[in-house]
Amino acid sequence: MKKTAILLCGMLAAVAHAAEPKCATQTLNGHTSELCVTSASFQHDYYTLRVDRALIFVLPDDYVEDISLTHTLPKDASIEFPLSDQGTPTVQITGGCKPLSDRKELNGKPISVEVGRLCSFRWGVQTGDIMNTCSETW
Repeated sequence: MKKTAILLCGMLAAVAHAAEPKCATQTLNGHTSELCVTSASFQHDYYTLRVDRALIFVLPDDYVEDISLTHTLPKDASIEFPLSDQGTPTVQITGGCKPLSDRKELNGKPISVEVGRLCSFRWGVQTGDIMNTCSETW
């Protein structure tokens, strides 16, 4: 019985293993951004955003549609991302990855099926867009 349970657990772990991430890289306004999506069957997709090689976030697909991250810059000496220094006391990263759907039929009834995401992110007001990408079937 123990051997069967161990074998079954090993098989389930192999099936649940995530695939290599699919990444899109863009250079906009002098900064390079990379958005990667890691997928596994019957699990949430995870979105990773890096800007100028610095990790900004890793979020599951349920929480990547509408993002607003706010940072208040300290008045004393601190280590800041270059994009955060915009001459304002606070800076925001905003945007998200909105689902794109296609109409399909299931048992003769129309349903909406997610086929991709339209992603766009902005860092502050002066920098402008840091990532604009559309990918079908990530």
